[in-house]
Amino acid sequence: MEYRGIRITTCERVYRPCDDTFMLAEAMLKEVRQGEHVLDMGTGTGLLAILAARHAERVLAVDVSDFAVACARSNAAANRAVNVDVRKSDLFANVEGKFDLILFNPPYLPSEELEPEDELTRAWDGGSDGRRVIDRFIRECWGHLREGGRVLMVQSSLSNLDRTLEMFLKQGFKVSVIAEKGFFFERLYVVKAVLE
Repeated sequence: MEYRGIRITTCERVYRPCDDTFMLAEAMLKEVRQGEHVLDMGTGTGLLAILAARHAERVLAVDVSDFAVACARSNAAANRAVNVDVRKSDLFANVEGKFDLILFNPPYLPSEELEPEDELTRAWDGGSDGRRVIDRFIRECWGHLREGGRVLMVQSSLSNLDRTLEMFLKQGFKVSVIAEKGFFFERLYVVKAVLE
């Protein structure tokens, strides 16, 4: 597939860029600044990391899936994104340093499955309330941001937008919804949180 001049090879067992990815990409393009350090959390195919690398000085792209890490590395190399470092990490477990901007398209769909068995399901399965990964991310992200650092995160109406906004506020962020779009069974939002 191709998006804004970037050619991406989609990979088996890796979440294919979709409407939520493109919403986040468009928001990120208005946000990322020259010379910044960007973290692309849950990178999948690496599309957002490669797009951010056009402006950022350095991009760290992480994913919990070995398949996604291999896919993103291949796509970064194919697009000559030499300032993109791809590594395996369960959220921030293998992330050092602080960033100006963190991007995250989390698993946000509610599911009855106790623990996702396969890699592709893990990319969208957010647990019974859709918040299994979101809540962990919000609790941990502030420690990986520089002063004035920002988070751009996709959120679904199915996984309690108000709770997300409230959690960011309690962590010391200024928070707002900067984009939204309706779909047949949910509404998607891009939440921007700025560490004050």
